[in-house]
Amino acid sequence: MKKKIYMVDSSAPFFVRKKQKKEQSAEPSINWSKAPTHDLLKNNKVRRKTHKKIREGFQVYVKRLSKLGYNSLSIDEAAYLLWPVREVDSLPIRKWVQKYRKYYRKLFRIALEHGMTPYLTADVWYFVHTPEGAKKRELFEHMARSFRGLLKDFPELGGIILRVGESDGVDVESPFRSQLMVKTAADLRKCLQTILPAFQETERTLIFRTWTLGAGKIGDLLWNRNTLLQSLPVQCLSSDNFLLSYKFSQSDFTRYQKLNPYALNSPAPYILELQTRREYEGFGEFPCFVGFDYSDYARQLRNNSRLRGIHVWCQTGGWSRFKNYSFLKSRSYWNELNTAVTVHLFRSNGDLDASLLKAGYSSGELIRIRRFLQLSDDLIKHVLYIPSFASRELYLNRSRIPSLIHVLWDRITVTSLLAEVVRIYSGSAESDWHKSCAAMDGLSEMEDLARKLRLRYRSRFHRDTMQLFQLSQRALLFTEESAVQELQEFFKKYSDRYPGAYDLTVRMEKKPGRMQKALLGFLFKSLIRTQPEYRFRDRAVFGILGPLIVHILLPMFRKYLPDTLDQQAMPVAELIG
Repeated sequence: MKKKIYMVDSSAPFFVRKKQKKEQSAEPSINWSKAPTHDLLKNNKVRRKTHKKIREGFQVYVKRLSKLGYNSLSIDEAAYLLWPVREVDSLPIRKWVQKYRKYYRKLFRIALEHGMTPYLTADVWYFVHTPEGAKKRELFEHMARSFRGLLKDFPELGGIILRVGESDGVDVESPFRSQLMVKTAADLRKCLQTILPAFQETERTLIFRTWTLGAGKIGDLLWNRNTLLQSLPVQCLSSDNFLLSYKFSQSDFTRYQKLNPYALNSPAPYILELQTRREYEGFGEFPCFVGFDYSDYARQLRNNSRLRGIHVWCQTGGWSRFKNYSFLKSRSYWNELNTAVTVHLFRSNGDLDASLLKAGYSSGELIRIRRFLQLSDDLIKHVLYIPSFASRELYLNRSRIPSLIHVLWDRITVTSLLAEVVRIYSGSAESDWHKSCAAMDGLSEMEDLARKLRLRYRSRFHRDTMQLFQLSQRALLFTEESAVQELQEFFKKYSDRYPGAYDLTVRMEKKPGRMQKALLGFLFKSLIRTQPEYRFRDRAVFGILGPLIVHILLPMFRKYLPDTLDQQAMPVAELIG
């Protein structure tokens, strides 16, 4: 058996110029979903000085991560090392690729010097790498040739991590921008079947990410086992050069979900994806410990023969104005604690105390730090999330609805539509509120423990942010005018005190009458189901009336949804249709 993979992303060192550029911009939000490689160009040139800075940061980053126990790196991304097949607006793309190849090879060598195997991420597929007029079969054959050439040119690489179910966000402006090219199980099966030989011939690993966002007929790949099995060719299931990659959950990196069932009964060897800079839970700006959940996952999987390792995202994911950088300058203590604990948990079969000791705490500090982290965990689960709603299993067409719907990255959205969804699908508002208040009571104890442990803890920011979450929760649960007014008044003070932190959108109209409630209830229950199995109405409504939903219903409710969706991530219409 090959050695286990303990992989971590390496996007942080690539943000060296992004920070300066965004601080001067009118829109300070940063896309953390991928390393901003294309944005590092200046005057249409790949700057030697910039990449020297990247290498210096990369050296520090890799050294720190390797000491924690990681042995592999994911690096964004293959697009910059593949030879283009078309030019765009007379841009010197081929010269760029030539430069990128030179600079990336230096990064690969740094990784290997520290005992870390580099892997490249890749989407299907990129505009500059797509032959004009190519049909699917021709595209897949072109991909196979491209990967074969890349792997032969770079023997340093351990393989490629392939993502097919998501493209770059709409805010990405680059000739290397990816686009969704595979939307059916038949196409995906043919794609994997065609490109796998390139990895077998070069003795590298193809890691296939099952993460999708509901787009296309394979949009349910991350939770529908039938779709997964239909998408995987026999050649992949029996190959030593193929690994699946599952997120720990069946939607995104959110709480209140059992360990992904695929991980417990996988049709092929796999790695498990975990996130330690939690993009929906503060980006590491305040304590957000993952050790309790990940310890449970590690214990469940300790005898799982198909688990080949983990892939930890400690910087990658989401859009926000928060600017901490894991293991570099402007460091985040909480992200780094999560990252250190996570790798040891999966090396020690879930032993949390041993992992905290490995992260630097003494045996005499264990009781206090565990208590501090437990209190912070209660705040995440009972104040940021609405417990009874988050506990529900809800599906919209091919997507599992996240357990957190009113906080998206660094934006809080409180609208009458979301309040109605919470009302219909949550349990007791009073019970949720009681849990929230009990968790908030723990803040004073956290402050006392932090002083005794000498933690780098911004207690006032943490308290104020949790209060903002709690007031948002109350406005959604009770929809009283006084609750909404108190939220808005508190946010004015909060935004003055922390101008680069959370933003808030409030659109709470009058409570719907009995007739409106009945109509909304009928609409939601027609579109949202409470079990993964499709109903007949789901096939009919989304299969036949999909365009009606996208072009008529969606615009009607647009103002009640987070405004960042279509401005940054993939368009909502792509996920519903």
